[in-house]
Amino acid sequence: MKYLIAAVLLLISMNSFSQTTYYTTDGKNRITEAEANKILSEQVEKISKVMGKQVYGNLTITNTERKKDSIISRITFTINYNKPENPKNSGQLSAYKNKEFIKFDLNTLANESFNSEQLKGKPTIINFWFTGCAPCVDEMPVLNKIKEKYKDDFNFVAITYEKKEDVTSFLEKHPFEFQHLVDAKDFIDQLGIKTYPMNLFLDKNGVVRYVKGGIPYERMEGEELKMGEGNEFIKIIEKLR
Repeated sequence: MKYLIAAVLLLISMNSFSQTTYYTTDGKNRITEAEANKILSEQVEKISKVMGKQVYGNLTITNTERKKDSIISRITFTINYNKPENPKNSGQLSAYKNKEFIKFDLNTLANESFNSEQLKGKPTIINFWFTGCAPCVDEMPVLNKIKEKYKDDFNFVAITYEKKEDVTSFLEKHPFEFQHLVDAKDFIDQLGIKTYPMNLFLDKNGVVRYVKGGIPYERMEGEELKMGEGNEFIKIIEKLR
C-alpha cells in the first residue's frame, strides 16, 4: 500500500510541475511571460519617445485560473509617470474597495459644482486621466463607445488635476464624452493616485467595487500593439447594471 501511495504522490507531483503558465490580455490570446514583458517594454519605449521623457510600466495579474495542464493569468499593462515604489500596488485605492467612496465636491467645465451624492442611484465609472497621458488618450475612443451603449444605466465621470482651460482646449481635438471634473489636484493627491489611467467602478450606492488601470493594450500574432476593446470593463458594467 505504501508503494501505491508513493506512486500516486509522485504522479500528482509530476502533473503539478508539468503545468505550463500562460498570460492573457483579453481572455482569448495566450502569451508567455517573456512575450508579456516584451510587449510591456515596447509599450514603455514607444510612450517614452512620444512623451520625451522616461515612463515606467507595470504588469499586473488581475486573475489566475487553472485549466487542465495550464495556468492562465489575466494581465493588464499600466503606465506610471513616476518610478513606482511597488510595481504591483495600485496606489492607495485598494483601501477603498467594498467601501463607500469618499465624498467630493469638484468643478465641472461649466464652473458648476458637482458632488459625489449626485452619482447615487446609478452605478458609476470614474476615469482619472490627464491630457499628456498617451494611454489615457488611446483609451478614450473605446470609453466613448462604452458610454454611448450604457449611458442610460451608468454615470460616466472623468476627473483630472488640470485646469478647465487646458481640458477644454484638449477636448476640441480629442472628444471624450464623460462628465468632466477639473482642477482636482487636492482630491487626487488625497486618493494617492500616481498611475494613469486609473478607473474606479462604483455600484449604485456609491460603494467601490472594482479598481482597474487602463484598458489593456493587445497584440495578436503578426499585428502591432493596439488598444483593446474594453471587454473586461464591459463585463464589470454588466455585473453592476
